[in-house]
Amino acid sequence: MKKLLLLLAFLPGVVAAQERPSDYRYSAPVRVDAVGSHYRLTLPAAVYRDTERHDLGDVRIFNAGGEPVPYAFANRAATAVSPKQHGVNLFPLHGDRAKGLDATSVRVERTSHGTVVNVSVSDAPPAARRVLLGYLVDATEFKAPKDALLLTWQAREGFSGQARVEGSDDLENWNTLAAAAPVLFLEHDGARLERRRIELGGARAPYLRLSFSGVPREFALTDVKVELRPEKPEPAREWLSVAAIEGKTRAELLFDTAGHFPVDRLRFGLPQPNTVAQVQLLTRERAADKWRVLVSATAYRLAREGGDDIVSPDIVVPVTRERYWMAQVEQKGGGFGAGEVQIELGWVPHEIVFVARGAAPFSLAYANRKAKPGALPVASVLLQQGEHQIMEVKRASVGDISGSAQPAPSLFGEPGRFLSHLSENRDLKKWTLWAALLAGVLLLAGMAFRLLRNLGDG
Repeated sequence: MKKLLLLLAFLPGVVAAQERPSDYRYSAPVRVDAVGSHYRLTLPAAVYRDTERHDLGDVRIFNAGGEPVPYAFANRAATAVSPKQHGVNLFPLHGDRAKGLDATSVRVERTSHGTVVNVSVSDAPPAARRVLLGYLVDATEFKAPKDALLLTWQAREGFSGQARVEGSDDLENWNTLAAAAPVLFLEHDGARLERRRIELGGARAPYLRLSFSGVPREFALTDVKVELRPEKPEPAREWLSVAAIEGKTRAELLFDTAGHFPVDRLRFGLPQPNTVAQVQLLTRERAADKWRVLVSATAYRLAREGGDDIVSPDIVVPVTRERYWMAQVEQKGGGFGAGEVQIELGWVPHEIVFVARGAAPFSLAYANRKAKPGALPVASVLLQQGEHQIMEVKRASVGDISGSAQPAPSLFGEPGRFLSHLSENRDLKKWTLWAALLAGVLLLAGMAFRLLRNLGDG
């Protein structure tokens, strides 16, 4: 009996033994080009195809001694971009003070290069009533959202006034962008206080009209710059092309990614030009699961003379790792028409930061059904003092992937078909604990039976 109890106590210790590279079906060398304590690598696409866990919990980094090292999944943050200021063409607008800017129509002439060369005001008033009413800013060169205007002026005396900014797409219809933005220029005892910035909040109007109140008569703008909203650069994505399989009807196209990629973008490859169709995208993890609706979108491919076809932009989808996709295509107008349809799935690969504990070379290993998540919080790996990292993180790369050695033999010897199936589809530790519990119950039952029999004999 003591031997049985010792064996049951020994089993959990065996199950909890430290992981080894041979426990994982795939591995690849990690190359480092410089000496350091911390390294960063990008997960290759094959990891998403062959990993056993959707959350990448079976990914590990090992050193040359086969020991796992501390690692974390790092965020792929976009590089910060400072806002840029650009000069724009500025034109004074003169008219009748009594009628104001709303009664003034502007005509713009351009060269073949798109440059404004003349701005004239129709129905000009007599010279005696002709005054400076405001300014026209030509910002047609810039398509990005406009966050602010920065003004330069001439003024003989200090002032505290207000600016009105209006925007237009056609120089006829104007919308207010800033109704009473403060502008000021004050000097006293050698000190100066200025406010030359007008916030626009991301306006996209190509034409801007400025007028002022509370400024001196001699006030005149000499220069205007527009501050564009910095565009956050898109992180580099991996793309997977998948051919469609016809579903139950012509309206259904099925796609098998054969993996668990964290997809957040999708684009269609349509077989025929001049195709426009409404599409609903659905996903599921297993063939027996119900389909889950992701998004609806319009896919198109339009031919244009003397150039490449115009195609629909990438479709943004909530990040999903499910394997199977379906496109339900509206059949009005013929759907996608005849020919093979392809989709391209895009995702931002994870980055792993690891601590180079132990001897090199290091290796990336993955694909172990029984593995538990081993990643630490990124703050525990990238130690910081205040807002600064203590150590520099150097770059590493992943080499060719190969199949690893088979897992270590089962505790019960060479497994048969049933034990092999059990090992592949169940957590061995859980079943070991259940076996220990069952053995304990049987032991107690046997002791109770023996005690009752002894009492009966007495």
